[in-house]
Amino acid sequence: MTQRILLVVRKLSIGGIERVTVNLANVLAREGHDVHVLVLKGGHELAPDAGVTVHRRDFDKAFRRTGVGLAYDLVTRALLKPLMPGSGFLWRGWYGGGYLKRFVETLEREHGPVDRVIMRGQGAFETVWSWRDPRLWQVTVSWPGSYGGRLKGVYLRRLYAGKQVVCNTPNVREQLDKQLAHHAIRPARWATIMNPCDIESIRRQADEPVELPARPFVVHVSRLSDVKRQDVLLRAYVESNIEEDLVIVGDGPKRETIEQLIDELGIAHRVHLLGSRPNPYPWMKHARLFLLSSRSEAFGIVLAESMICGTPCVAVDCPGGVRNVLIHDQARLIADNSVAGLATKIREGLVRPPVLADDPELVERFRDTRIMAQFLALPTANGTGAPA
Repeated sequence: MTQRILLVVRKLSIGGIERVTVNLANVLAREGHDVHVLVLKGGHELAPDAGVTVHRRDFDKAFRRTGVGLAYDLVTRALLKPLMPGSGFLWRGWYGGGYLKRFVETLEREHGPVDRVIMRGQGAFETVWSWRDPRLWQVTVSWPGSYGGRLKGVYLRRLYAGKQVVCNTPNVREQLDKQLAHHAIRPARWATIMNPCDIESIRRQADEPVELPARPFVVHVSRLSDVKRQDVLLRAYVESNIEEDLVIVGDGPKRETIEQLIDELGIAHRVHLLGSRPNPYPWMKHARLFLLSSRSEAFGIVLAESMICGTPCVAVDCPGGVRNVLIHDQARLIADNSVAGLATKIREGLVRPPVLADDPELVERFRDTRIMAQFLALPTANGTGAPA
């Protein structure tokens, strides 16, 4: 039975949350469902397939354009924010939920009843937290680390109490459950569903022609940021003393710092800093190894994508979902969380790489149609999906 499904995301920029949202939208549309994506803030780097309807609504701007909204915004910023640090989302999400409710009502008048709503990412939850609906499932891709102090429980209660929550790995669920339990917060329902990948599309894109380094190389695809720790990556690359070049695909606020470190380490002739690319898969396919050095990694979609391209992965053993993604013989290349540990596993991965072709379930776990079926089985009050 076909369904009408609304996916809600904060942005459609290049990032894991956004890519996974687009993947899910595309497979749902491909399988005949009526799919709508609501973008709350912006970003145009990614776009779903033509069969998906995209709506862009900035509820904050819409509210501030009203006289009452502007006054409300000024008062909360001037008076409440100093008294309750980090509380800005409380005041924005309170009216944002009302805007989302009206958006859904308008969508239903124009297109018919919505069967389920899937919202992805904490930024989206914060923007519209006050909207409660039995059709809504919130997909959490990490455990909140930004709320501290005596008010943390107040903030988390707004986002999760009585909500239907999907976690994208067992480790994310475990960490989030611990945080919520500490504050006596209980979601209405839990589910764990991995991130979807369009395996055939990734492999087709991996075959697109690009300019590759002349020498064999290892690759890293990520935003250049503190949490991704490219400084650890570069130092481990030097310590590994391998002959391969290093390709880094990505951009971000740490680019200048990374360029300086590359010069300091004397490896500018061996490191290819390519910037952001909508299609990183050719470099993944032709690399000898994929390297991940993050401080934390809730899922690590790039690990799944690299394995789909046929390239083994080396990743530090950081908090999050790395051990849920790299299983079986691939788990052998999970490194101690240090420069030396990563360097050791880089050398091992080149000398004795896992044979991915011998373990098809490594990538089949992420097939988009399989993940889609799990989302469609989530229970809703109108009877759509499996029973609770």
